[in-house]
Amino acid sequence: MSTYIKRLLRLRVAYLYAIMLFAYLTIDVLCNLIFLNLFKLERGSNEIIRDKGMLLTFIYTIILGPFLETLLFQFIPLKLLSTYTFFKQRKLLLALISALIFALSHMYSFYYFILSFLMGAVFVFFFLIMEFKQKGTGLWHTTFLHMIINLVVFIHQYFLCCL
Repeated sequence: MSTYIKRLLRLRVAYLYAIMLFAYLTIDVLCNLIFLNLFKLERGSNEIIRDKGMLLTFIYTIILGPFLETLLFQFIPLKLLSTYTFFKQRKLLLALISALIFALSHMYSFYYFILSFLMGAVFVFFFLIMEFKQKGTGLWHTTFLHMIINLVVFIHQYFLCCL
């Protein structure tokens, strides 16, 4: 195990959340600068959810979505594939598969695919760290992290974007 991973495992859970939120903000800013400003790609969005109104969007994106996505894209793939010896020894491959599945489910545009792949990698990394640090807590911690990030996006889209 690398010294960086060992250092992360020694950190308090609150610091791990802060690091992952910083990772999200960094990825978001870099994706915006590179893909939206430099390459002039379209952002795209999930109009299916947004057309439901603010309350239903809140329920889907802050409560239901993070739990179901963490279950389907981190917990199940990692637990299922980890039963095979080939994958047990290749955690990076497991993480890439999980991030790819997460990104494919967010295929609103090329921009969202890249952003979702990188965020999927953050989520699966956090999941693995939390599972190793506190066995059995990866699902709940990753769901909560996902909820926080989606809440930030929700607040930005509904309340701050028009200022």
